[in-house]
Amino acid sequence: MKVLSLCFLMILAFSLSAHEGGHGDVEEGGKFGGVMSPIVEKTEAGKGNKAKFLYKAELVRAASGKLSMYIFDEKMNVVDLKEFSPEVSAKLEVKKKGKFTYVGEFKLKKNGNHFTGELPKVEYKPFNIDFFLKKGKQDLFVGFSNLD
Repeated sequence: MKVLSLCFLMILAFSLSAHEGGHGDVEEGGKFGGVMSPIVEKTEAGKGNKAKFLYKAELVRAASGKLSMYIFDEKMNVVDLKEFSPEVSAKLEVKKKGKFTYVGEFKLKKNGNHFTGELPKVEYKPFNIDFFLKKGKQDLFVGFSNLD
């Protein structure tokens, strides 16, 4: 019975962190009630906590489907977006039959000190959103996993 319980806990731990490990972890909670994830160079995506974290991002979802993404420095100060591109591209994947499947793209637009846009209708949960943004010539990546 102990072995069975241990196996169950290990499987649960691996499944909860399967996609998240590719993006790394951010310890702080968000300032606006959202979920946090590190922003890295696009070439560092997939390295998890071994990637060099450049910024932190907070994704806030309203019940209406509106998304807001805030970018913070290492001290959790909101970053001025003047050097960032006016749009952020996003790729959406959903979990179908135990496997994440790409379902489409959408965009967020700069709106003052954050980016905003509408989340497309998501029929399956959990889902992942990967964001691709530019700051000057830098290609950046931030992923949010296991959202529901």
